[in-house]
Amino acid sequence: MKRFKYITVAALAVAILFSCSKKDDDKPTPPPTPPIPTLKTVAEAKVSNYTVRLQNTSGTFVMGYNDITLSVTDATNKEVILEAATFTPWMDMYKSDGKGGFTKDIMHTHTCPHTALTKEGNVWKSQALFQMITAPSGVWFGKVTFKVAGKEQTLDRLDFVVKPQTNKALGKVGRFRVFTPGGNPKGQMHLYALVAPENPKSGENEVALGIWKMENMKNFPKVTDWVVEVKVSEKGSTTALSTTTLRYERNFYRGKVSYPKAGEYTLTYTLKDAQGQVIQPKDSDKKDISIATMIQF
Repeated sequence: MKRFKYITVAALAVAILFSCSKKDDDKPTPPPTPPIPTLKTVAEAKVSNYTVRLQNTSGTFVMGYNDITLSVTDATNKEVILEAATFTPWMDMYKSDGKGGFTKDIMHTHTCPHTALTKEGNVWKSQALFQMITAPSGVWFGKVTFKVAGKEQTLDRLDFVVKPQTNKALGKVGRFRVFTPGGNPKGQMHLYALVAPENPKSGENEVALGIWKMENMKNFPKVTDWVVEVKVSEKGSTTALSTTTLRYERNFYRGKVSYPKAGEYTLTYTLKDAQGQVIQPKDSDKKDISIATMIQF
C-alpha cells in the first residue's frame, strides 16, 4: 500500500513538472531589447569647467535632416544632468571678393529648420535640416545654453562642419518659391527634403517628406496644411509606376509608395492647398518648375 502511495505521489509530481514546463513553453518570448545606439561626437567646445558636445550615431552632420544630441560633461569627464538647455544652429555667409571667391567678411547670418531641444530621459535631443554644406562661402556654428545646479551657462559659438549627403536614398534638399497676389514680390521661399526611409526596400515603403517656409533668416516654420501628391517613376522616364497622396501627420507628409526593385527613381511632387487647389512652385525668376527628389538604393 505504501509503495502504491509513493508511486502515486511520484507520478503526480512528474505530471505537475511537465505541466509547468508546458505552461512555461506556452508563454510568449519577450521581444529582445533594442541596443542603445552608440553616439559619436560631431563637435565639442569648452565653457567654464564644462565640455559641450554635439553628437549623433554617425559622427557627421550632412546636408539634409539630422538627429542631434547635446551632451555636457564636467572637469572629470562625467556627464552632468541638465535642468534646461537650448541649441540654435547658425551659418555665417561671407561676402564675395569679386574674383570668384569669398572674403571672411560676414554678409549675413541665417539659421535653418530645427526643433527645440527636448529631454528624453536624461538625454537632450533636437533635429535640424541643414540646407547648405560648409564651404568657402559660409560656415556653421551653434549657440548653446544650459543650466546646471541652478546656474546658467552660455556657449556663444560651437563650430561644426556640414558635409554633403552621402545617403542616395534621401536625395538632396530642394527649394522653390510660391508667389501669391499681394504677397512677397520675390515670392515665399520654401525648402523641402525627403527624410524617410533611409533604407528603402523593394515593395512598399512609407515615405516622409518635410516642407518648411523660410519666413526670414531666423524663422523656418513647417508647412502643415497642404496635401502632396507624389508620382514615382524610374529615372529618365515620365511614366508613372505609382502615385499616392501624402498627408501631414507625425511631423511630416507621410504615405506609402512602392518600388518594383532596387534602382534609381524620381519622386515628383504636386502641391495642393486645403481646398484642393494646385500650388505652382516657381524659381526666383517666377518661372514654373516641377519639384522632385531623385533617389537610388
